[in-house]
Amino acid sequence: MDASYINPFVQGAQKVFATICQETPSLGKVFVKPHPYAASAVSVSVNIIGAFEGEVVYSMGEATGCFIVSSMMMGMPVDSLQDDMAKSAVSELANIISGNVATIFSGKEILVDIKPPQLRFSAKTEDFPTASKVSKIVCVPLKFKNGHEFQVDVLIP
Repeated sequence: MDASYINPFVQGAQKVFATICQETPSLGKVFVKPHPYAASAVSVSVNIIGAFEGEVVYSMGEATGCFIVSSMMMGMPVDSLQDDMAKSAVSELANIISGNVATIFSGKEILVDIKPPQLRFSAKTEDFPTASKVSKIVCVPLKFKNGHEFQVDVLIP
């Protein structure tokens, strides 16, 4: 997979986190996830259509999700992602990042659109239809100074 398709996802996520968390997470070691595909405990997938089609899955552990949602809510404590407000915030995070990614692609004259995000807990391979269509699932881990990790999994056939 061409890095020019991966970089906008990294840039979009880092830009959003710089605003929401007042920290730009560092880039971890990029790797290829094996088949069958498995996301972290909390995942939000967004389908991409247009100049190319695919799916991006933003995944994280419960504690990382709580940290991010708390940051989105100006520091209000968040102990679980199971309530409706937290679920909405995690989905909106994926929407904001994906919107930024679409804007970055647009600046390169690559027009894409995004579908509404789908939040999942403990997702299985069959929950991600694009996973079976790709030979490589590129995972970009973004690491916060406090030890939390947010993964951006790019599934582009």
